[in-house]
Amino acid sequence: EGVLCSDCKDDIPVLKKREFPNPAGDSLGRIFSAFEYERGIRKAVHNLKFNDRPGNAAALIELALPRIKQFLFEGQSPCAKASKYDIIVPVPIHFRRKQQRGYNQSELLARSLAKPAEITFCPKVLTKSLNTPPQSTLGRGERLKNLKGAFAVKQAEPIAGKRILLVDDVMTTGSTLEHCARVMKEAGAVQVDAFVVAVRRKFHFE
Repeated sequence: EGVLCSDCKDDIPVLKKREFPNPAGDSLGRIFSAFEYERGIRKAVHNLKFNDRPGNAAALIELALPRIKQFLFEGQSPCAKASKYDIIVPVPIHFRRKQQRGYNQSELLARSLAKPAEITFCPKVLTKSLNTPPQSTLGRGERLKNLKGAFAVKQAEPIAGKRILLVDDVMTTGSTLEHCARVMKEAGAVQVDAFVVAVRRKFHFE
């Protein structure tokens, strides 16, 4: 953050509230986010996903971490270093989309967050077997139907009995996070919370 110019700093829409309940179901617990999906953050995420800027993942995590760190560790002391989570899991994308893009942006974000958050990175827990249309192109009801059966647990052993932090780039309705959390809870996870870099302005927290 020390290398950002003043214009970029002014273009970062930081959320005042950074912990939210899950609006899409009861499998996912709390949701943490640092930014609103607008202005500079929107541009950075868009470039990460669509303009071959994988380095933006580390930059976004570096900006977000100081703002969400309190939610990742036990206790409120600055010296508290015990993580609340056992493993960190990225939301998967279909292999064809990953081939086209060259990477999974959520995997890059989760990898960048894992080390400073002191959480074991487990990128192969989940798989997306259906190449569904992007959630951003669909209405609320269509989003829920779109993801039915799309996600599955590929490796159950790492998540059995574990507290999991699920990571994605942007949340609109929470349906993607909820579907991922549901299959992990069914596979034995005891807790699934989520971190997303940004939430959309039109998102209604209930």
